[in-house]
Amino acid sequence: MIIFDEKRHAEEILKKGFKTKNKTVFETFILAKYFFYIGLDETKVKQRIIKFYEKFQEDFNLDEYYKVINRTINYAINSKLKTDKKVHITQYELDIIQSLNNLREQKLAFVMLVLYKFNNFNKFTVSLEDLFKLSELATINSKTRLQLLHKLTSNGLIDINTRGKRWVKFSDKRGISVLNINDFDNFIWEYLHYIDEGKFKKCIECGKLIRITNYKNKYCDSCRSIKNKEKYIKYNMKRK
Repeated sequence: MIIFDEKRHAEEILKKGFKTKNKTVFETFILAKYFFYIGLDETKVKQRIIKFYEKFQEDFNLDEYYKVINRTINYAINSKLKTDKKVHITQYELDIIQSLNNLREQKLAFVMLVLYKFNNFNKFTVSLEDLFKLSELATINSKTRLQLLHKLTSNGLIDINTRGKRWVKFSDKRGISVLNINDFDNFIWEYLHYIDEGKFKKCIECGKLIRITNYKNKYCDSCRSIKNKEKYIKYNMKRK
């Protein structure tokens, strides 16, 4: 699982608890970074995390978790919370991607580029599951996935080292931005919209790109949820 906005993720798990079963330490790390981000000191961060565990972790025992909590907090003190990040895609990069004849290769190359830039042009690790889900290619089989990655590698566009870290070779640090990505939910839609592949429009409330499934749909999922809550509140107020 890739978390693009750790602030939003922390705020969500504070309300509902851990989102994953096997990455609770990672989510605790994000939570600790968030508490430091909002200005809490180390003692208060520890108190808040323990309170969180007591609320959401079944059969929580501090004797069992204190080492993990302390180690996570110590690591989080000097770590920066990832939030409000932006990725800028240049015309040169888009031209390289569009030169690929296969749409699946284009989508994969675009996602790889965004991830590379999101990680500040540093080599990064990503699971194949996450990579192909972000590319909207989750349904293709393992053999085809590896063939697509090999095609991009053999064309000199991407590479991977023996530790599984990947990077992009066609990234452009100086070109003028053509696509600006600041919302990473379904960000592959930005590329598909750019090449006029599929039908998209912008949410009338926040401007976020949404896929057209019917012409009555005006809002993205988040704004639609807010609007539905507002309608529910107004309806209940009228009944009083």
